[in-house]
Amino acid sequence: MKIAVLGAGVSGLTAANRLQQKGCEVVVYEKNETPGGLARSRFTDGLLYDPHGGHILNSKHPEVMEFVFSILPKENWQYTVRNAKIYFNGRYISYPFELSLCELDTEDAVDCVYDFILAKEREEPDNFRDWLVWNFGEGIAKRYMIPYNEKIWAYPLEDMETQWMQGKMPLPEKKEMIRSMLLKDPSERKMPHSTFYYPLRGGIQTMSNALAAPLTIRYGTPVQRIERKEKGWAVNGEEKFDKVISTIPLPVLPGVMELPPSVCDSISKLRYNSLNTVLFECPKTDITWLYIPSHAYRSHRVGYQSTLTPYGGPREGRSCGALEIIGERIEDPAALSQRSDILPEALGFTKALDSEFTEYAYVIHDKKYRKSVTEITAYFAQDDSFSLLGRWGTWNYKNMDLCMLDAMKLTEEMKL
Repeated sequence: MKIAVLGAGVSGLTAANRLQQKGCEVVVYEKNETPGGLARSRFTDGLLYDPHGGHILNSKHPEVMEFVFSILPKENWQYTVRNAKIYFNGRYISYPFELSLCELDTEDAVDCVYDFILAKEREEPDNFRDWLVWNFGEGIAKRYMIPYNEKIWAYPLEDMETQWMQGKMPLPEKKEMIRSMLLKDPSERKMPHSTFYYPLRGGIQTMSNALAAPLTIRYGTPVQRIERKEKGWAVNGEEKFDKVISTIPLPVLPGVMELPPSVCDSISKLRYNSLNTVLFECPKTDITWLYIPSHAYRSHRVGYQSTLTPYGGPREGRSCGALEIIGERIEDPAALSQRSDILPEALGFTKALDSEFTEYAYVIHDKKYRKSVTEITAYFAQDDSFSLLGRWGTWNYKNMDLCMLDAMKLTEEMKL
C-alpha cells in the first residue's frame, strides 16, 4: 500500500516510521529543508537554539518512550530534573507558583493560602478566566495565573473553554499546598514534566533527524494540491496514493483541496497564536525555564537551553536562552535588546543573536473550538483513506509525546 504523509513534524515522522515498519510504501512531503516541524534546533555562534520553543521528551505512556529510544537510544539523551522559576516582583520564585507560596512576602502568601483553601466552593465555571479563580483562588489567580495566561494566549480568557488544560497545567491538591507551606518546601510532586529527557548533542533536531533517517522525504515540497481520484489520492498532481495522512494546519486545507462550504466555514472559525523567539547569551544559570507573568514585559517565558544539555555551547561562566513573545512577526528582533519592556534587566538580554517567527504555535481553545473541530472531524471521518493527525491536523493543543501516541494509534487502526 502506498501512503502519503503530509508534513515531517513529529506526528508525521512517527506515523511514517510505523507504516514503513508494517511494509507500506511511504512518501513524506515537507515544505522545509529539514525535518521536525516545531521540534527543530540549530546552532548560532556555537549556541544551541530551538527556534520554535523548547521541546522536551517525557511521557507517562511507556510505548512512546520505548519507540523514541528505539529510534534514538537512551544513552544519547540527557535526563534532567526541571528547575523552573517564576520572575515575580523582582524575585525568582519556584514553579509551580501555588506550591511556592512559602517564598512570597507574608501578606501575599496569606492572601493566596486563604483564597486557595476556600476555592472550588461553587459550581465549576465554563470559561478559563473564572476557572482560574475557581480552581486556585483569587490570590493566586490575580498574581500569577491570569496575567501569565493573558500574555501567552493574547486572547480573552473569558472566551476560552476549560477542558483543554487537563494534563497541561499542574493541579495540586489543597493538602499538597498546605504541606509545602508547613515544610517551606516548594518541591514539585508528580507535576507534569517535572523530569524529562533532551538529546545530549544537536538539540531536539537530533531526535527529528533520527525519525527522518529511514524515510523517503520530499524536502522543499509544499503541498499545493490534493485531489480525490477514482482510487485513492493524487498529491501535487505527481503521484497517486492509496491513503493520505495530513498533519498540515487545517486552515491550509481549503486552499489545496475541495471541501464543502460548511467545512470551510468551520475551519475559518479556528483560532491560533503565533510566536517570536529570540536567542541571547546571558549570565550563568541553572534554571531550565523562567516564567514572566508581569505585563511590564512583553516576553512571557525564557527557555535556558544551555541547561538542557552540557553541549549547549555557552562559554565558561555563561548560559544561553531563548525568550518568547506571542503575536505577529517582529520585524526588527535585533532592536529588542535596547528596549526595557522585553525582559527584566537582571536577565542580561543585551544582544539578539538569532530569531525565528512561528506562524502556527499554539491552538486557542475558544468557546467555538469544540463545535468547529467536531464538524471538521466528522466530515473527514467519512473517508478512511484520508486521515487527520497532529497538533495542527486535528487542532488540539497536545504535547509532543501525545502527538506521537496519536500517530501510533492511528497506524494501528488503519486498514492496510
